[in-house]
Amino acid sequence: MKVAFRKIDITPKLPVQLSGYGKLQVAYKVHDPLYSRVFLIDDILIVEFDLTIIDDFIINLLSEKTGYSKDKMIVSAIHSHAACGGTVDTYQGFMVGMEENVGGVLNPEYCHRICDLIAVAVDELKNEMEEGQLKIYQGNVLGLGTNRHDPNMPFDEDCLVLEWITPTKKALNLRLSCHPTVLNNENLEVSADFVGTIEQHFKDYELVAFWNGSCGDMSTRFTRKASNFEELERYGNLISKQVKEIMNQSVPTYYNPNIELENTIITLPVKQVGSIEEAQEAVNKARKDYQNAVECGITGNELRLILSVLEGHENYLKSTKAFASIKEIDMPVKALKLPKLTLIFSTVELFSILSNPMKKYGFEFIGYANGYQGYLPDESAYDLNYYEASSTPYAKGAGELLMNEILKWQNK
Repeated sequence: MKVAFRKIDITPKLPVQLSGYGKLQVAYKVHDPLYSRVFLIDDILIVEFDLTIIDDFIINLLSEKTGYSKDKMIVSAIHSHAACGGTVDTYQGFMVGMEENVGGVLNPEYCHRICDLIAVAVDELKNEMEEGQLKIYQGNVLGLGTNRHDPNMPFDEDCLVLEWITPTKKALNLRLSCHPTVLNNENLEVSADFVGTIEQHFKDYELVAFWNGSCGDMSTRFTRKASNFEELERYGNLISKQVKEIMNQSVPTYYNPNIELENTIITLPVKQVGSIEEAQEAVNKARKDYQNAVECGITGNELRLILSVLEGHENYLKSTKAFASIKEIDMPVKALKLPKLTLIFSTVELFSILSNPMKKYGFEFIGYANGYQGYLPDESAYDLNYYEASSTPYAKGAGELLMNEILKWQNK
């Protein structure tokens, strides 16, 4: 196995629109730089971005500029809600017809610039590839996030660490599941959120790349003590301490592992949308419920849950026109085959309650990868009228269908 890796600064020019929340946020200051972390593993190119979401606009640019086919690439975003916008073309793909851009107005100059930087790095890394070793660690990181509707419901606390070792340097891939939303929609500084505080605790490593797992139903809502930069540092300490404990385990060293990347397309049904009038009526009711809650003195997380229902219906209203003409969505799914473990990469914000049962088959799921195609909740979220179920384009049961199709695919 030949390996090479590098970290690249992709901090945007200021001022810049932030992405992740449903309101206009313009940053005039950078709190912490944004990076891309690039791996060459034999003939596979892996690119991680400290961005909210990416889609085919950036993926196609990377393929063109690096010469790698999309079947040989894994491109992912950490999903920080304090990262810059402009990295998705929402007038293409399944979001055609949206009245408002998801992820900010497309910024082609920025997209081309960061892809050019990566292309140069890839060319240089091809000449720097060394014989590599791999160690795989698995454990739990506690206190990061919970189910964001009810902390007593199941969620994903699993931590996966891939340690890549060459004769000259080392790198980590860290996979955890949680929305990086410590910084709220009042923040006006560019940041990778808590993800940006982890790498500083691993000075012996060239880089620490972050893969976000199935966090569609997870966030720091019930674990964060504040929405400020001091709280980010607390999370960085909490995460790094537990990751180091996990890495104290005795695990095998794979000197020449057989690593393969498999690709497939899974087609999922889109829910039948009602009329714009019906969607507006649902928004009006949810807005009234929220106003009543405020007048009754409800505050904190309880009020945030009520607000999230309103936000879900508002998103559904905005997207009714977009989804009305779409009957199904083709989802690209990738499987990275490692020793005794398979990493499944999908485009969606998958609910952890869907993917947790798949762990018994040796699967770990990573989202926001190879595009962005919205939330994918489990069936109960539709019955409970969750924000994510109101926002998603997918029909009830599509999440369960995806899990079954992945099992069929991998069993072949």
